[in-house]
Amino acid sequence: MTSPRLNIGQISYLNVLPLFQTLKHHFPPSDDIRYIQGHPAEMNAGLLDGSIDLSPGSAFEYLAHAERYRLLPGLSITAPAGPVKSVLLVSPVALEDIPQWMADNGPQIHVTKASASSVALLKTLWHFHWQFPQADWTAIDAGTGHTMDRPFLEIGNYALRHWLRPPEGWHIIDLANEWREFTGLPFVFAVWMVRNGLSEEQLDLLADVHTALVKCKLSCHEAIGEIAEMDDICTWISRDGIEDYLSTLDYELGPKEQASLTLFADYCRRLGLIPGAPGLRWAL
Repeated sequence: MTSPRLNIGQISYLNVLPLFQTLKHHFPPSDDIRYIQGHPAEMNAGLLDGSIDLSPGSAFEYLAHAERYRLLPGLSITAPAGPVKSVLLVSPVALEDIPQWMADNGPQIHVTKASASSVALLKTLWHFHWQFPQADWTAIDAGTGHTMDRPFLEIGNYALRHWLRPPEGWHIIDLANEWREFTGLPFVFAVWMVRNGLSEEQLDLLADVHTALVKCKLSCHEAIGEIAEMDDICTWISRDGIEDYLSTLDYELGPKEQASLTLFADYCRRLGLIPGAPGLRWAL
């Protein structure tokens, strides 16, 4: 009898790589487990069409379509105490000067296509925290914003490169830090979502994977050494840089993180980005 297969989505960003490297020591690719790589929007699409069974995915995707998913308890990608360094508004002028810049140059603000959560976070801060004029949000490909001479939202490894080596003449605004200043809470960028309709065999395997992931949270920083030697990592960030970046992240989904997620849902509802603020439903 063929073993059940669990398709696990893997976001191709440094922020979650230690967790996946550690998980793969427990569950290497096999007939039971397959890993599918992509950016957050691709994870969302895979969960929706059933090609991915579980994945870290944008918190906003869960809030927008909670009826389609369950959450793995205790797991997230969160900025617990301020700057996250990889979700940035990059602007040709200082933050406080953006309204005047828009008056002079038009309301178009560029946002990456790669993350629904980060776009919703920017819109929330824009309206409720900074109270800026209405923007004309224009989606662009990841990694292209700095070529267009307009404020832009960047995430992931592209954003981290800007944080490490700020483009000359540009201002860097860290959105996790802005959320923390606004609410006093850590921002939850991603949660681990499980699609509806898994078989009993898949759910049994999911429980084992969840147990491993909870253990991986405690030991995943041990993988930094092997990550620092990866060909697509070592060319642009040092081991010290990796350690510094990962020290700003957490994988918990405890009471503070759940409160932050619920508050974010309410702001998104008030902006009309989601029809209502859903509860948190668990897969296990």
